Amino acid sequence: MSDRTLLFFDLDRTLWDFERNSLETLKGLYAELDLAGRGVPDFDTFNGVYQRENATCWKAYQAGTMTKPVLRGERFRRTLSVLGIEDLALAETMGSEYVARGPHQRHLLDGALEVLAELKGRGHELHILTNGFKEVQHIKVENSGIGAYIEAVWTSDELGHLKPARACYDGALAGVGGRPEQAWMVGDDHEADVVGSVAAGWNAVHFSPAGATPPDSPALASVRHLRELLAVLP
Repeated sequence: MSDRTLLFFDLDRTLWDFERNSLETLKGLYAELDLAGRGVPDFDTFNGVYQRENATCWKAYQAGTMTKPVLRGERFRRTLSVLGIEDLALAETMGSEYVARGPHQRHLLDGALEVLAELKGRGHELHILTNGFKEVQHIKVENSGIGAYIEAVWTSDELGHLKPARACYDGALAGVGGRPEQAWMVGDDHEADVVGSVAAGWNAVHFSPAGATPPDSPALASVRHLRELLAVLP
């Protein structure tokens, strides 16, 4: 049996309630920047377009065809353009304000702090391993209360590689001085968190609230609620 258990958690949509926190941030921007006065009929219309354009930009970023600084404003520029607003300054303002405000939202997924506290109490070492931007992910962890249980936050920015690249996992493991057989990854993105970590020799648990884990998944377990982790993890 290993002398150490290293538990790495994804952050967004695994512990930090990304959808709820993002929605509240976007609602604030929609109102304060008076997009209704610029011809956007309602928030739902704005949000629907934004979600689509944001997903497209993130895919480009993950593929290496769009840089982080460009992504921040570009997703809003494209959104506004679709809605008939050609205003680069407004798009850049929205991009910077979204990144500045979003991390200060504090909503966590149900059971997050309870589960982290229990696992910490078992003597395990808890870490965050995320593809998010370093300047926002660290704030989320400390501001939401997660930081009380986390040893360190490892971001793709700082590691120089995005999950599921093996180098991302190897870098985080080297940072804690661990061995692959000691490491567990828990996350909602099956490709990035499960396939990537297993390829690096780690154990993996897929967090899938919708129960959408592929039948041929290499994950050792799949859970729909964070509390189920207590029966699955060492």
